[in-house]
Amino acid sequence: MEASSFGDAHSLNVDVVIIGAGLSGLTAAHQLWKKDPSLHVIVLEAKGRVGGRTVGQTLQAATGTDVWDMGGQWVSSCQPHVMGLLQDLDLATYNQYTHGKKLVQIGEDAKIRSFTGDIPTLSWLALIDLHFFIVKIEKMMLQVPIDDPGLCEYAVEWDSVTMATVKERYLWTTEAKELVDAALRVIFGSDPAHISLLYLLTYARAAGGFTPLISDKPKVGGQEFKIKGGAFQICDHLAALMKKQQLHLGEPVCHVEQLKDSVLVRTIKGQQYVCKRLIIAVPPQQAARIVYEPPLPAQTMHVLQRMPAGCITKVIITYQHAFWRENGYCGAVVTNGGQSVHSDCQRGPLSVVYDATSSGGNPALVAFIAGEQQLEYNLKTAEERKKAVLWSLSEFFGNLALNCIDYAEKNWNEETYNGGGPVSVGVPGMMTHFAAALRKPFNRIHFAGTESATVWCGFLNGAVQSGYRAANEVLYNLRPQVIAARDLEGTTYTIKHALRTVRGRPSAWQQMMQWTVRIGFALAALFCVRRLTNRSL
Repeated sequence: MEASSFGDAHSLNVDVVIIGAGLSGLTAAHQLWKKDPSLHVIVLEAKGRVGGRTVGQTLQAATGTDVWDMGGQWVSSCQPHVMGLLQDLDLATYNQYTHGKKLVQIGEDAKIRSFTGDIPTLSWLALIDLHFFIVKIEKMMLQVPIDDPGLCEYAVEWDSVTMATVKERYLWTTEAKELVDAALRVIFGSDPAHISLLYLLTYARAAGGFTPLISDKPKVGGQEFKIKGGAFQICDHLAALMKKQQLHLGEPVCHVEQLKDSVLVRTIKGQQYVCKRLIIAVPPQQAARIVYEPPLPAQTMHVLQRMPAGCITKVIITYQHAFWRENGYCGAVVTNGGQSVHSDCQRGPLSVVYDATSSGGNPALVAFIAGEQQLEYNLKTAEERKKAVLWSLSEFFGNLALNCIDYAEKNWNEETYNGGGPVSVGVPGMMTHFAAALRKPFNRIHFAGTESATVWCGFLNGAVQSGYRAANEVLYNLRPQVIAARDLEGTTYTIKHALRTVRGRPSAWQQMMQWTVRIGFALAALFCVRRLTNRSL
């Protein structure tokens, strides 16, 4: 690296600058050094830590203390990029606990019902309703080109419609509607009224279907595995491979200027870096805060400024014993919130709950407060939220849920340089420019981040995949001799394979839905025949 004077400021000359030390940015840096260790790469991170939307927290536990993920945590065997990186870093996984009964709290009566497998205990009308809705969504998503959703024949129409409108158009039972609400709140941190239909279809296409987004089923669902010791370790390990002078924490970038043959990057501390190529690996709405000269293309800024971060709070509750397991439950809950202990809140705080027992065997539950519920409960004190969460858990698992060892919550809307989570949401009207804005380089600037991925976007895998893509784009321009053809290939095969997996062999849930529909039609036909017979008599 060479230092030089640029104007009145002291500048550092490097090959590549990466903005963002989250999973995407650090993966890009790792790929650059892996392909060519001689490259001079600097990673600038606004926060005082690495990890982006992954972070760990130490809590009191049954055996003393343990560490839990307060951000992204799940991976799956159908997510090739993150699983490959875990193997490279020698990080092991363990199964999400799924043995035992699951619980669902849906419907106007908010009654709690138990079920096993993938099929919630709903009325047969709601099951049929939900089945046909998912079939409809997955049929529509196949018409969306994953590399450029704007090329879809119905792009303009579908991008002008919210998921709230779609839900009312295609669903007619309260139970099915509330299940979709709960799922969307946790997937996006947003309610259906703020989500573009085309964005949802693109998101589902990247995962091989709508069901995988919310499933813990092996080799299909996104919630199959957790990482021993925590997912935040991925970034810690990647950062540990870097030299101290290559990673600059607490360096928010405020200005990017593209010159004739270089890029000048300025930070709010007054530091300047001159590079040949720049990778921006931060959430879209954070990238929009930087001043660019010349300005980014209008369509790029249009998308960056119209992808707000979702609203989500993640809660970890530790216990002395996994009493839910002892009572035959796996810890999984899907709920519309149920009743609230606070009279000024419309419903309880929760949407989804999972078993969060650590790899060290320390019992815990993880719960999510998301969407409008999160905004509502943000107005409460920390103690009031804790009371509401524990009371809600006690409705599902009994009074033992009230006696926790430790309790921690992470409000991602209060996280500086994130402003929300788990992902940025595609609102109506921006998806027609989505691919060009989030993936197409602008001169010497390249874009990464999980929202820009084509395989499991929004998940840890999406962050890794987008980091590899951006790094390979840079290498193609700076070190083309180190890039193999496969590095520049798209992900079409992976997506097609995932879709064949979903469509080729129906899951137990899908088979049950099919039989439910057949039996329902048979009973309806028998009823009509009997009515006609009675009339003739």
